[in-house]
Parts: sequence; C-alpha cells; structure tokens
Amino acid sequence: MSQGFFSKVVSFGGYSICLFILLLLHLTAMASEYSLPEPLTLKYALSKASLTESPEIMNYSAQRQMALADQDLAISEQGVFAEINGRLRYVDPSNIVPASETNDSKISLDIYKRLYDFGRTSANIDASKAHLASVESLYSDYVSKRKVSILQAYLNVLLADIIYDHANEAMSVDFVLLDKIRSRFELKQISDIELLKVENDFRKSRRERTQALSDQRLTRHRLAQLISPGQLSNKLDKPDLEQLHSLSVSRELKDIEQLYEIAHKQNPRLIASQHELESMRLKLNAFQAEKYPVFSLNLQAADYARELGSSDKYRAGIHVRVPLYQAGQEDARIKRATGELIRLEAEKLQLQYDLEQQILELWLKISDLQQQSSDPDFTMDYRDLYLERSRALYELEVTSDLGDAMVELSQAQLFKAQTFFELAVSWAKLDSLLGNLMNYYE
Repeated sequence: MSQGFFSKVVSFGGYSICLFILLLLHLTAMASEYSLPEPLTLKYALSKASLTESPEIMNYSAQRQMALADQDLAISEQGVFAEINGRLRYVDPSNIVPASETNDSKISLDIYKRLYDFGRTSANIDASKAHLASVESLYSDYVSKRKVSILQAYLNVLLADIIYDHANEAMSVDFVLLDKIRSRFELKQISDIELLKVENDFRKSRRERTQALSDQRLTRHRLAQLISPGQLSNKLDKPDLEQLHSLSVSRELKDIEQLYEIAHKQNPRLIASQHELESMRLKLNAFQAEKYPVFSLNLQAADYARELGSSDKYRAGIHVRVPLYQAGQEDARIKRATGELIRLEAEKLQLQYDLEQQILELWLKISDLQQQSSDPDFTMDYRDLYLERSRALYELEVTSDLGDAMVELSQAQLFKAQTFFELAVSWAKLDSLLGNLMNYYE
C-alpha cells in the first residue's frame, strides 16, 4: 500500500513539474515578446508608433467604433423590423356581441419595412459613411504625430547623454582647477576673492552636472512611456550623425507654395474636416426630408382567443405617415444643422490658416538649419586641431590647457548633434503636416 501511495505521489509530482515547465516556457515567451532589444534602435522605436495600447490609438479606435455604430444604426432604418405583440385581457361582453367569451387575449407577429421616405434614410446613411471616413482619415495623423514624438524623445535621450558627458567633463576640469587654486591659496599665492570665484564656478558646473543627470532619467522615462511603459533598454543605438545629416540635406525643400498645395490635398486633418463637412450637409438634407411623407409596408399574422368580425388572421398594407405640424421641431433641427455647418466651415478655414503658418515656420527653420549645418564641420576641424595642439604642448609641459581644449571639443560636438537632431525632427514634423510616410530616417 505504501509503495502504491509513493508511486502516486511521484506520478503527481512529475505532472506538476511538467506543468511548471510549460508555465515557465510560456512566461519566457511572453517576456521575450514584450522585451525591448538591447541596444534599442531608432527603427524599432518608430515601429511602435501604431501601438494599440497608446492613448492616441485607443482614442482613434473608440472614435471609429462609435462611427461604425452610427453607420449601422443609419443602415438599420431601411431594414426589416419584426416584433411579437401580445395581450392578456378579460372582458364582460355586451349582449349585442355574438361572441360571449370573456377571454379577449391576442398574440401577433408584426413586420414593418420602410419603402420610401424622400431620401431621408439614404442621406443619413451617406452622412454616417462620411463621418466614418473622417475618423479613419485621422489614423495616419495619429501615427505620424506619434512618430514625431518618438523620434524627438529618442533623440532627446541621446542629446541628454551628450549633455551629461559635457557637464561631467566640465565639472572635472573645474575640479582640477579648484584643486590647483586651493594649493596656491595655501601657499598665499592668490587672494580669497580669486579662490571664491573658482569655487563658485565649480559649484555651478556641479549643479549643471546634477541637472544633466536628472534630464537623462526624465528623457528615458518619456521615451519609455511612448514605446513600452515600464521598461526601456539600458543602451540606445546612436545613429550616425553624418548619415543623418546627409539624409536631411539631400532632401529637396520645395517652394512654400508647393508645400501649401500638397498640404491642402494630403493633410489628414484637413481631409477629415472635408469629410465632416460633407457629413453635416447630408444630415441637413435628412432633416429637410422630415417634412415629407413616409411610406411603409406592414404585415401581420395574429391569433385571437375569441373570434370577432375584426379578428383577421392575416393583414398586409401600406402605411403612410404625413407630417402636418411638429411644433417647429423640424425647423429647429434644420437651423441647428445649418449653424453646425457654418461652424465646421469656420474650423476648416482656421485649420488651413494654422496649417500654412506651421508649414511656413518649419520651412524657414529647415532653411536656417541647413545653412547652419554647413558650419559645424569647419568648427569641428578647428576644435580637433586645437585639441591636438593643446595635447602636444601639454606633453612638452609648456601649458596645461588640455582640459579646456577637451571642453571646447565637447561643446562643438554638442552643437553639431543639436543641429542635426533638430533638423531631423523638423523634417519629420513637415512630413507629418504634408501627410507623408516619414520614413527617410529609418
């Protein structure tokens, strides 16, 4: 008996181990599915622009679902409606009524089908389709704006790392200088004021380093929120600055009027505004059609507890509803729809103004950055030469400004990165406004 019990325990234990292994494999697969690559690349980060868990895409999904529901509701108006109606009724029949039964219950199957309503239903259906097209045209806008945000957040992380390196280097140089000044102060070679100035410079560079360290954490948190909340790779792949620059400057910046023309045709929000205007015009037509008659087909099959002259088993007929007076409700709907149409036209006009203003600002900014980006290479060469000269003099113990030269080089590198990053983001923003795919930097 003990051997049988032991074998059962062993068998049950083996089964548990198998379940545990399967669960472990499943969790491992899930972890690998949601884990980020190491190092994180810009291309992978941009691929998360259509992440369904993001607030923007969730908002789009909700709007689209409601638009689909409105469309289904409008289409249902021209469908077939069927219902079962019944009653339980006791009556005390009159002496002149042939039937003497007291049970006057009834059950019927009623079917209705709208035949013609002077275009009211079709206008509502077309309006719902136009509204759905308006919502769907916004999807590319949501995705492109997320791409811009992700690109900017990614480059901000890299820029924060460069700024931290620069701040750390500057603080190190100031610390070395402070140590030398303190030694000279102990030897009574400098005054208190000179020592205080160097100490203040060191405290300032230390504060800047602390701020740069905080910025590193903040920029990483922002990027993680955009692509994978709660996790982020420790290291980011740094794109080649020269390649990023060549991609930006190799693109032709069209004339401003050409950009306006492209935006008027392709901007997703402008297209959505046009669809929304069309939807409201169709709704206005539907409201105007409410003043006209509605023709419907009615079918009925019924069963009665007692038979009377009016107790028909089957009925079929055409029902006509002619509105005569609705206390001004139809006119109020028309006025409201007319006002809404004017509001949408005003919004579209304002959207065009804002769009042209943003395009002009980006056009000028890209032009300035392209001109500016031709300067850092010369500045960088000068800093390199200055660093080499300082290093040679330092080795000959002629001077000790190597630290200053390294800081100068770091500042030039920071300026170059800022320029190239800002140019890439400006191009991405312009692409987003023009309705382009924004994939030149991927």
